[in-house]
Amino acid sequence: MRTLLACATLMLLPLSALANDAPCKFTENRDLKLDLAGAKTLVLEVNQHDLHVVAGSGPAQLSGRACASSADWLRDLTLTQQRSGDKLVVSLRREGKQGIVIGDNYAWLDIRGSVPSDVMVQLKVGSGDAHVEGARSLSVDVGSGDADVLRTQGSVHAAVGSGDLRVDGADSLNLLSVGSGDAKVSNIRRDVTVGSIGSGDLELRDVGGNVAIRTIGSGDADARQVRGNVEIGVLGSGDVELRDVGGNLLVGSHGSGGIKADGVGGNLTVQRSGSGDVRHSGVRGTVTLPRGK
Repeated sequence: MRTLLACATLMLLPLSALANDAPCKFTENRDLKLDLAGAKTLVLEVNQHDLHVVAGSGPAQLSGRACASSADWLRDLTLTQQRSGDKLVVSLRREGKQGIVIGDNYAWLDIRGSVPSDVMVQLKVGSGDAHVEGARSLSVDVGSGDADVLRTQGSVHAAVGSGDLRVDGADSLNLLSVGSGDAKVSNIRRDVTVGSIGSGDLELRDVGGNVAIRTIGSGDADARQVRGNVEIGVLGSGDVELRDVGGNLLVGSHGSGGIKADGVGGNLTVQRSGSGDVRHSGVRGTVTLPRGK
């Protein structure tokens, strides 16, 4: 799962990461004071750029720089806001064509700032990078870029395509899907719910409630220090490793992938199993496996 050809890895790097390594021939400042009066949700459209925001009691404003290989491209780089009902939509974009990095051509935004801690944040990341810290509650949609979500006061709802997501600190997590990317999750006070894992990987650490994963394809899941129950609906050809589960462990259907459980406070149950292995140790309750396992 984790071994990729070096050339393929380079091709899949976020455009902003490659752009930041380029010299900045033309540059200008970009500043925006957010008009959040009456807004309940702040939508941040990062696209292929870089955004770093911290929620708090300070002024609601963003600032940073635009960088491009030509004056025309520099003028096309915008930082804007627009009201849509009770939402304030903030967009980092290159007007007209999307910003690209080919040879000596580049155009990108690097924006930082602060937002109020009492509004919901909706984060949309294309191929860029985003960092959001201290939000009241948050939804995040990651395409091929990277997103770090830290110290969220309430719940986090997320979906990951081929990019990477890190969630450290939240009340609960609803991870709708992980495609071919990776998700690393830690310090969730209550429950974690996962819809589907394709060929990507999921890592869970320190979950105060239950963990429920509906389906795992060829990807891997690694969960440790879960105080509640762990339930996996369908496991395909991927591998699952679990350590220090406080409650019960239940796997509905198990294909050719492997299951390894070390330290289960309750019962271990696998209802249906294919050709994959089931290894376990330190199960305090009853172990129930299909015949032949």
